[in-house]
Amino acid sequence: MIIKSVLFVEHPLVSVVIPSYNRANTVSQTIDSILNQKCNFEIEIVIGDDCSTDNARGVLLEYQNKYPQHIILLFHDKNIGLGANWASCVKMCRGKYLANCDNDDYWHNENKLQEQIDFLDNNPDVGMVHTNYRTLDRKTGEINEFIIHDTKYVESIIWANFIGKFKCCNSSVVYKKLVIDENVNLDDYIKYQFTLQDWNTWINIANFTTFYCLPLSTTTVGVATESITRPKEYNILIQRFDSEKRMYKYLCDLFPHDLPFDEKGYDSYVFYSLLNLAYQRKDFRRAKELGKEINNKSLKVLCSQHRILFWIFVSLKRIKNNLINKAYHLKTIY
Repeated sequence: MIIKSVLFVEHPLVSVVIPSYNRANTVSQTIDSILNQKCNFEIEIVIGDDCSTDNARGVLLEYQNKYPQHIILLFHDKNIGLGANWASCVKMCRGKYLANCDNDDYWHNENKLQEQIDFLDNNPDVGMVHTNYRTLDRKTGEINEFIIHDTKYVESIIWANFIGKFKCCNSSVVYKKLVIDENVNLDDYIKYQFTLQDWNTWINIANFTTFYCLPLSTTTVGVATESITRPKEYNILIQRFDSEKRMYKYLCDLFPHDLPFDEKGYDSYVFYSLLNLAYQRKDFRRAKELGKEINNKSLKVLCSQHRILFWIFVSLKRIKNNLINKAYHLKTIY
């Protein structure tokens, strides 16, 4: 079901997509941060609700009624998954540029869109621009700043994306929509009900355009809320990876020369992701079990095999995040 007003903006330059599922308590902040942008162009906000089970749809309807010139709603009659929901929204977008913002994130920089659109307008070779970001623990209120350094990849950019070396916050991204239209099969996202909409899209466009990270902080990512991309339980994470394995094979089939299908490599990636969750949960027993399944000598794997080293690693990671956060706040003060 599409809910659209006759007052809806006619010629938006930027389309902002919000894939929505539940989070009635955070989606207002997401929408407000978009509406509060200071920019000299028109925007449209396309929100797809994937059969929320809380009051998210009620919140969305209130916003659409209050801001009919900017918001269009797409209500699915069954749950189709994050990637398919995002793709369905993108197919409705009319802007020259396409921005993302997930419904547990928000833009803390009111000049975000203007800065990114100005940059894209002046750099025809760049098809995707993203920024630094910060995370917000919604339980404790703790904020940590993340600075993305300019990285020269030894591997191809598509391979760097594939193996997770490319660092990017999805809710900070703005695309030239033509890059998506020409290189991403959105119908496949819907047909196969992909569970993701970011990493796979970056891989799809990596060979066809340039990525750039603006050195400013614009986006806050809520990390305490559970989601398909941030599950808190091992079994849910395993279910996610079972689903993503089909998407992994799909991408390998699209780019066989760049991405040879490696089932054992994918299984190792799953174990490493589970190990990261064990560190987040401070679960030494599970970390030790998982570390034994991973065939590499990384510091994280080595520390997982010794209780004292495990806790030192956890503590140092927290100290590092705190130092980055303090340095960022000092910079903003002075």
